[in-house]
Amino acid sequence: MQTDFYSSAPLHMRLSDLPKGFPATVPSPKFQIGDYVRWQPQPTEDFGIITGLHYAPAQPLQSWVWKYTVWLAPSSPSQHWIRSDMAWESDLELVPITYDRILEQP
Repeated sequence: MQTDFYSSAPLHMRLSDLPKGFPATVPSPKFQIGDYVRWQPQPTEDFGIITGLHYAPAQPLQSWVWKYTVWLAPSSPSQHWIRSDMAWESDLELVPITYDRILEQP
């Protein structure tokens, strides 16, 4: 079966491939657009603002979960070679901070 490079989801999904009881059984996302987050301890501790989210099948987790697009802050370690990144909900944590501090240049 051919799969999507980024999510390992089948390219030709059927309506029956959605989670049982969809959409009523979809949990609320932990983060919202505009939330400031960082990756939980990883080799690089990137951080930024949530700019998008979608509910997707996560093969490593064997379930459907929320996945987020994060626009990296100017001082985030990976920002020198990538502007935004994607992360599963379990890989992120909320960081209390104000927008004016996020947008400051290093």
